[in-house]
Amino acid sequence: MRTFVKKLAGTFACPVSALLLVLLLLPQGLGAEGLQPVQQDIRDILQRQFETGSASRVFGNPILTDKLALFYQGRDFVPLWIGSKGVIPEADSLFAAIVGAERQGLAPADYHLDALIELLPQSTAASLAELEVLLTDAFLRYCKDIRLGRADPRNADPEWFILIDRIDHLAALEQALSRGTFASTLQALPPRDPAYRRLLSALADYRRIAEDGGWPVLAMEETLREDDRGEAVIALRERLRLGGDFSGASNSEEFDPELTEAVKSFQARHGLEIDGVVGASTRAALNVPIAERIRQILLNLERWRWMPRDLPERYLLVNMAGFELKAIDNFRSLLQMRVIVGREYRQTPAFSEPIRYLVINPFWNIPPSLAVKDILPKVRRNRSYLQREGIRVFRDWSAESPELDPAAIDWDRLTSGRFPYKLRQDPGPRNALGRIKFMLPNTFNVYLHDTPDRGLFDKAVRTFSSGCIRLEDPLGLAEYLLADNPDWSREQIDAAVDRERRQIVSLKTPHPVYMVYWTVWVDEQEKVQFRPDVYRRDARLQKSMDLVGGGLHL
Repeated sequence: MRTFVKKLAGTFACPVSALLLVLLLLPQGLGAEGLQPVQQDIRDILQRQFETGSASRVFGNPILTDKLALFYQGRDFVPLWIGSKGVIPEADSLFAAIVGAERQGLAPADYHLDALIELLPQSTAASLAELEVLLTDAFLRYCKDIRLGRADPRNADPEWFILIDRIDHLAALEQALSRGTFASTLQALPPRDPAYRRLLSALADYRRIAEDGGWPVLAMEETLREDDRGEAVIALRERLRLGGDFSGASNSEEFDPELTEAVKSFQARHGLEIDGVVGASTRAALNVPIAERIRQILLNLERWRWMPRDLPERYLLVNMAGFELKAIDNFRSLLQMRVIVGREYRQTPAFSEPIRYLVINPFWNIPPSLAVKDILPKVRRNRSYLQREGIRVFRDWSAESPELDPAAIDWDRLTSGRFPYKLRQDPGPRNALGRIKFMLPNTFNVYLHDTPDRGLFDKAVRTFSSGCIRLEDPLGLAEYLLADNPDWSREQIDAAVDRERRQIVSLKTPHPVYMVYWTVWVDEQEKVQFRPDVYRRDARLQKSMDLVGGGLHL
C-alpha cells in the first residue's frame, strides 16, 4: 500500500496529496452520452458475476459476496458509484476516509486501498465494474469496523454486555447518496464522545514517539530516589520527558525535587503507589515498550466502538480497570471517586442499567452462593460469628419466613446443594453494604454500595468485592443523584442515615450507569492514563483481534 502511494504522491506521510493526485487521474472524457452504454455494460457485468458466483474476489480482493449480491439484486444490478457523468464525487469522500483510517487506529489496507488506487484512474467497463464492487465492499467494511468494532464483543469479551443498535449500512449508504448527505454520514460513523477523540490524539502522539525511536530502557536494578546521581538518573529524566511527565532539562544526573514530582506524575497516571521513588513496579511500568502502549490504546479504541453512539447527557461511568466512578454531565466529570470492584474470580461484568432507587441503611440479603462460600466456613470456625456480625437466619427466602436460632442449626451438615436458609445482615456499622446502596436492577445482581472497609480504598489495585461496586463517597453520590429532589438535601440524607432505619428513596428520573473496562483513557486534563489489565481482558481481546485478521495496526 505505502509503496504504491509513494509512487503517486512522493510520500504516504501526506495522504491528502496522494488523494488529490489520484483524483486528477480520474477519467474526464466520459460524457453523459458516452457513459450510458458503459453503465449498462457495468450492470450486465455485475449481474453476471453475482448470479454465477464469480464475484468472490475482485481485483484480487475478497469481498462480502452474499451481502453484496443481495444488495445489488435489490437494485437490479444498477451501479451505485458510477453515475451519468462518471465516478460520483462521493467516491472521493470514501477514498479520503479510507486513507485516514490509520488515524482511527484502523488499517487502510483492510478497505482495498491499493486496488482502489489502481482502479480509480481506469475507464473500461470491466475496471469500473470492479471499482463499483470494491467501493461498496470497502464502505461496508469500514462502517462495520469504525461503528461497531472489528471484533464481535460477544466473542472478544464474554463479560461485555453493553448492547448497541445495529444498522443496515448498505441501506444507509443508498439513503445518504440519494439525499446528498454521504460526507456527513461518514463523519458521523466514529464515536462522537470527546474522550474517544482524546484517545485518538494520544495514539498519534505515541506513534510519533515510536517513529522517533521510542524511549530509553532503564537497565538499572537498584531503587532510585531523590538525591541519587548518575547515568540512570539521566535516562530516567529522558524517559519521563518523552512520556510528558517532565519538562525540565534532561541532561542533569541529579535526582532533584523536580524529578521526584515527575515520577509521582508518572505513578499517578499508571495506577501505581505515589511515592516519587523508582522501585521495581515503577521501573517495570517505565520500561513497557512504546509498541505495547500503542497496542493498549488500540484495544481501548476498539472498546469505545462497542459503546452506544448517543450516550445520555448525564450518566455514571464506572471503569473497573481504573477503579473509579465518574458522574458525567454534558461530557464533563462533575464527581469522581475511587471504587472497589470484583475479585479476579468474581469479575464485575461490563453492562448498562439505570439506578432507579437507593436504600438508606440497607439489609444485606446474603446471596446463597456467598453464604456457602464465604459465611459458612466462618460460622464453622466460630459459632458466635453470626451474632457478632449482626447476621440473622431465616428458614427460607419466602416473604413471611420465620427467623431461626443459629445455635439450633447443624452447620457442619450444610453444603452448597443443601443450604435452604436465608442469611440477612441488619443495618449498622458492620453491615457489608455500609449505610447506603444504589439499585440498578440487573441480571448480574450487581449494585453500588457503601462499605465499612474504608482502608481498602488506599490500595492501588482494588479487586476485593464479590462483583458489586463499593464506593469511596456513597453519601456524595446520593447527594448528586437527589439534587433535583428538594426533600433530600445533604443534611436530610445524613439525618436519615443516622436514624439507622431502612428507607427506600426513588429517583425522580432513573440515572444511567455504564460499567466499562478501559485500561487506557485520556482525562479532561489531557493526561494519558494507563492501568494494568487486572482481569486479563486486554489479552483476550488481542487474541480475538488476531482472529479477525491482521491483528492491530500499530
